[in-house]
Amino acid sequence: MSEWDFLWDLKGQELYDAISTGCTYADLEYIDEMERSKKKIHKPEKKKKHNNSAKTLVFIDAENISCSNADKIDRITSEISKRKEVRYYAMQKDPATSGWKQTVNRNHFKPILMSGQREKNKIDNKIIRDVKKALANNEVNNFIIVSKDGDYKEITSMIKACGKKITVIAPDDASKKLKNAGSKFISLKK
Repeated sequence: MSEWDFLWDLKGQELYDAISTGCTYADLEYIDEMERSKKKIHKPEKKKKHNNSAKTLVFIDAENISCSNADKIDRITSEISKRKEVRYYAMQKDPATSGWKQTVNRNHFKPILMSGQREKNKIDNKIIRDVKKALANNEVNNFIIVSKDGDYKEITSMIKACGKKITVIAPDDASKKLKNAGSKFISLKK
């Protein structure tokens, strides 16, 4: 079975979204889990380590945050709360974000790599979808977005409306809209 077999069951906009955004293995596992629950097919699940104290998810927009900030981001986010996961989002073959690959070993950041053609807001839209998924699954209490553009204003409002905390970490030249969007703003001084 191919990891792309699920595409045969999708139609219209769902099919277009799946093909154009590129799926990660986490997306495929989520889709598989949703399909099993619809069909009430129960496959034996892998035992997951539950860490109830890890209540924060970190989303790094690697397209507009330099990898030279990785250690600083690691330090700041670990001081905020126990982290469930720190993810950085980038295009697979983008030389501008290739330096982030070192953070996987050094800082244990999880890469979420998109494939296909570069499109405006492709990474931003993927982060927004993943935040919505985490909200729907009630996975965490705290969200941290590391970016510098204002495209995350609406999702930060949604996070706050759900009673969750949202911290924005950004350089001083970040969008004013983004700086004011979170429950808290932390500057990534250059």
